[in-house]
Amino acid sequence: MPVFAVNYVYGPDTDTRMEARPAHRAWQSELYEAGTVLASGPLDDDPVPGGLLLMQASDREEINRLLARDPYASVGVIDETHVREWTPVFGPFAVS
Repeated sequence: MPVFAVNYVYGPDTDTRMEARPAHRAWQSELYEAGTVLASGPLDDDPVPGGLLLMQASDREEINRLLARDPYASVGVIDETHVREWTPVFGPFAVS
């Protein structure tokens, strides 16, 4: 199954993002338990805050449908979303 690297760039509304963080993390936890999220976490705030999710799904359209359900998306704190298919060669997510 394809693996995707999802890079979020967050907007300046930190208060709203922090209020939505528990729901955002619960959403990620559900996807992790289902095997869709392989790893996730925040990116350093320099130069702008963001997040990285490694996800697997049948195709990019499925990833986009899942991302649309992220509580961060519904409260509008994501300024940019970059989705790239990734082929891990080494490490725990490597494709044999």
